[in-house]
Amino acid sequence: MKREFKIYFILMLFIGISGISSCTTTREQEIEDELGEFRTWVSQETSQLANRTKTDWERTKQDFQMRTQELDQKEEEFSEELRAEYQQLKQEFSEANEAYEGVRSEAVKTEWEQNLLGNWADMSTINATNVREAYITFMENVREQRENWTDADWEMAKMVLEELNERKSEIETNIDTETEVKIKALQMEFRTLETAADVTGD
Repeated sequence: MKREFKIYFILMLFIGISGISSCTTTREQEIEDELGEFRTWVSQETSQLANRTKTDWERTKQDFQMRTQELDQKEEEFSEELRAEYQQLKQEFSEANEAYEGVRSEAVKTEWEQNLLGNWADMSTINATNVREAYITFMENVREQRENWTDADWEMAKMVLEELNERKSEIETNIDTETEVKIKALQMEFRTLETAADVTGD
């Protein structure tokens, strides 16, 4: 009887250990699968950034936040190797986001230059003879478009003006005094309009 009991006890112990081992193996596999899915998602979403629209990328960032919130809660169950890979994947996405913002910023800047400078957007064509015309074009467009500008819009317009000012500095030695005075008047008008927009909250 005792012998049978010992055999039964050993058998149950073996089954219990096997069950625990099986559960552990299954859980580890689940975690690896989840991280594998996240790895694939990061790879797909961070490719061809230049083709992504702003709205589309915002949705991707929200999806990233949801996915990482879930994985963060399980991170303590990760092996050292999986934890290191997970942190690397998050870093890759962060770098992709910075790259995307840089691409978008450059694209937006180019759009504003074209919008406010027209034919003078290619500043290499601006010289001492036509530099005043570039400022006139800039201010004509500012006057026409400023009514619905937000603070961010004014910042973009200011950035375009600063770039125009930089171009002017490069050719300044060849600009006559009369042209300088007229350009300063246009620069002052921009500051006046910007200040008025700040006061009125436009």
